[in-house]
Amino acid sequence: MELYVIRHAEAYPIGEAGAETDEGRPLTPAGEEQARRMATALKRRGIAFDHLLSSPLVRARQTAEIVSSVMTDGKQEVQISDGLIPGSKPKKLAKDLLKLEGESHAVVGHMPHLADWIAWVIGDKAAQIEMAKSGVALVECSDAPQKGSGNLVWLTTPIWFD
Repeated sequence: MELYVIRHAEAYPIGEAGAETDEGRPLTPAGEEQARRMATALKRRGIAFDHLLSSPLVRARQTAEIVSSVMTDGKQEVQISDGLIPGSKPKKLAKDLLKLEGESHAVVGHMPHLADWIAWVIGDKAAQIEMAKSGVALVECSDAPQKGSGNLVWLTTPIWFD
């Protein structure tokens, strides 16, 4: 199984653009452009997903919707996963992924939750994984995503998209 792990794009801080809570922070115009560039770069390289999951937080949903729009002309539905809520247990996201058909999936979430999840699935709790906003990692699992079942194949930053 191929898992494309995507960090949301740049968002407004709390108190700006009507964002009264962390959960409600929308993407900035620069963040929207970051997400478009990232999705365009993935599409240009022939990357596609069977499913696209997102955290329910606004900035992650918006990033996922831009990814869907660019990569599939909006034909791919963005599915919300509580396993991508910051602080949720790694097994929750793994269970959500196990319910999906296909071999290639993308998840859009937040730091440090995504780094913790990648560390869990590659079996190295001490791994120091940094993801820039709109960064993408590819994790391959020989079978189902579970503790220690994956390999971190690559990790990109937005510089890669140019």
